[in-house]
Amino acid sequence: MERFTNKFYFDHAANTPLAPEVQNLLSEFYARHYGNAAGIHSFARDMKARLDRAREFFARFLNAKPSEIIFTASATESNNFVLKGLAQRFPQKKHLLISAVEHASVFETARYLKSLGFEVDELAVDEFGRVDPDDVKKYLRPDTLLVSVMWVNNELGTIQPIKEIGKICHQAGVFFHSDAVQSFARLPLNIQEFQLDFLSASAHKIYGPLGAGLVYIKEGIRPEPLLHGGGHENELRSSTVNVPAIVGFQKATEIYEKERAQETERIRKYRQKIWQAVENDIPGSRINSPHDGLPHILNCSFEKVDGELLAIYLDKQGIAVSTGSACSTGKVKDSRTLESIHLPPKFKKGTIRISPGRYTKEEEVDYLIEQLKLAVKKVRMIS
Repeated sequence: MERFTNKFYFDHAANTPLAPEVQNLLSEFYARHYGNAAGIHSFARDMKARLDRAREFFARFLNAKPSEIIFTASATESNNFVLKGLAQRFPQKKHLLISAVEHASVFETARYLKSLGFEVDELAVDEFGRVDPDDVKKYLRPDTLLVSVMWVNNELGTIQPIKEIGKICHQAGVFFHSDAVQSFARLPLNIQEFQLDFLSASAHKIYGPLGAGLVYIKEGIRPEPLLHGGGHENELRSSTVNVPAIVGFQKATEIYEKERAQETERIRKYRQKIWQAVENDIPGSRINSPHDGLPHILNCSFEKVDGELLAIYLDKQGIAVSTGSACSTGKVKDSRTLESIHLPPKFKKGTIRISPGRYTKEEEVDYLIEQLKLAVKKVRMIS
């Protein structure tokens, strides 16, 4: 393999490349379809029909009703919509319950609501970032408005006990929301089975376009809209609907439906190969991800290593990894997730996330392992 002439992407948990099938579809779509789905002429009706088909597809995919699918621009918007919209709609319920390892779009929104007088409790997690459903029971109060627990943690790959939590919330009459960005399409997501009231997802984590997301809202619940205007999306999300991105989102999800089992197994083998190399060949290392987590996320730490320097060194070798969630503005700050799992201090600064994907090749994994071993040695000399 030629060195330094290619780049190798191991950050699929942050963003995925656009699938060629989606890119081809979008190129054709943009060239031929450009009406506003809210209009009445034939161009608009064509867009409206395609939007309706996409909504019906996602409803079937989640075992929901088409009227329960609201399209947004991102999962961050979806998460903000659920939390802020419910808080405005039900101001008498002043208590929110979130996990300690939520994505920033949930955590910061909850913190914002706290500044407005809401009470927010955080559910502690175990060494792998997993919530204990019994803790949910303990924290529920008569004025609890919402429980929000992400389906899969974006830094560790940990799968949360969503079904158990959903049952607890349903029995208590408390709304339940899950940020399903990392699990959407990668796991079977049956809304009815998991007793969810709200679910957030986005296209760009599954080889779809940026700028497309959705939120499932159970029938009969109407959060106050974030955006006011023309009354799009059943008067819940005013803004001209980005139909091309939504059609691309649908195509990306269709591909995942067909290829999920095979792709998951291939990526699982890659992760196991990296895992074994880290554990066996790099002294002073630690794997933070659980064995039963989703395979596209491997979080590992190294003693006496600066994670930022490690990522920079690997980048110079053509390898892209992340030092955290990579979903904020690039500011260097301690990870709430690593704090929550009580990672020993000697490992905190030396953590990276390795995330292989659909187009990763085995020789690229071998190159990553080779360079990671060298990188840890060299960075330890200067850290």
